[in-house]
Amino acid sequence: MSHPTEHNRARHNPESQEARLERLIHGVLREQPPLRAPASLETRVLAALELEALPWWRKGFAQWPLGARAAMFAALLLVSKLTLDVVMWVFSSPTPVSQTVESTISRAKSTAGVFTSLLQVFQSLLNVIPGHWITLALVFAAGMYFMLFVLGATAYRTLYLNK
Repeated sequence: MSHPTEHNRARHNPESQEARLERLIHGVLREQPPLRAPASLETRVLAALELEALPWWRKGFAQWPLGARAAMFAALLLVSKLTLDVVMWVFSSPTPVSQTVESTISRAKSTAGVFTSLLQVFQSLLNVIPGHWITLALVFAAGMYFMLFVLGATAYRTLYLNK
């Protein structure tokens, strides 16, 4: 057992207590196993490093140099001006455009006629089929859809959630 004066001397000497505490903490920390970063953190850090390694033109527009952004803006203005000029030129000459519009309208009318004929055929078929058959077919289709949903949910639980 230590002598009371020795204990008082150690208590009054804060440097030796701090040094002892530091050695104790250092020893405990040295005995701890090294920790590995979580996989999600590792993936995010690697993705950020890959993004930094990309050249400027493969990054987002906000990360481009100011000169490149200005050049892109000028090119887009030029393309929009040329597009507007072409549209104005196409609609300024009445003869070719009016013929194109007329042929488009006639094709749309013929397509609408085909759809009208198909609709009349389906309507006549529905008038021939008894109503309870249609009801049974709809109930059967709903049951099959429900069965597909149940099978899909079961497969998902079996294959992915029970790993």
